[in-house]
Amino acid sequence: MIPENIDYEDLKKRGFLRQKQDGLFLFRTRMSSGIYSKAQLDKLSQIAQEFGQGFAHLTVRQGLEIPFIKFEDISKVETSAKSAGVGNGASGARLRATTVCPGNNWCKQGLINTFALADRIENELGLKCGLDLPHKFKINISGCPNTCTRAQQSEIGVHGERCGYAVYLGGCGGKTPRTGFKLSKVFNEEEALSIIKRVVDFFKANAKPRQRLALLIEEIGREKFLKEVGAENS
Repeated sequence: MIPENIDYEDLKKRGFLRQKQDGLFLFRTRMSSGIYSKAQLDKLSQIAQEFGQGFAHLTVRQGLEIPFIKFEDISKVETSAKSAGVGNGASGARLRATTVCPGNNWCKQGLINTFALADRIENELGLKCGLDLPHKFKINISGCPNTCTRAQQSEIGVHGERCGYAVYLGGCGGKTPRTGFKLSKVFNEEEALSIIKRVVDFFKANAKPRQRLALLIEEIGREKFLKEVGAENS
């Protein structure tokens, strides 16, 4: 039985979301760049068999989610996943897992190392999945201008160019979809990382609750926004 005073927001942050079926939850996982080792997949298979209904679902943000988890099993599932180094996904008003294509790691079209860039965003900038923000916030990275991860349709999108990194800002899906606008300059990696950090920090400090970045930009004006995040000359 589920306690009456359960903190559903805390569960969301830990990757456990309520299902339509009463008393059941899905467990959403994430790994940097969507890369899971065989041992981690084996552990998730074990969790699905023991605590779910024996299957997992691939999410659009390159994670795995296991549905039909009972509330009383949440701590066991969490501990079991942690033992294999599997990270928790997140939902709600938070930074989502950065989505990346393979980039130049094995795709013949790739121009940049998308995995390395995602690692730097998470570990050097401290922009980890689950970071509390005024509303959901997504970062997508593509290795080339084909933008397989749809860089134009997230708060921050990056794709590789032959001479650096293209950056898009202000895209989103949802009930008020917007296409992100592309900054005119092609950046080096350090510059791209700096813009990403400044945009997330500005959003955290200035957005209203449940206001997407696209709507914040429309409210304050694109020119002022770019000036505030130090990208006015881009």
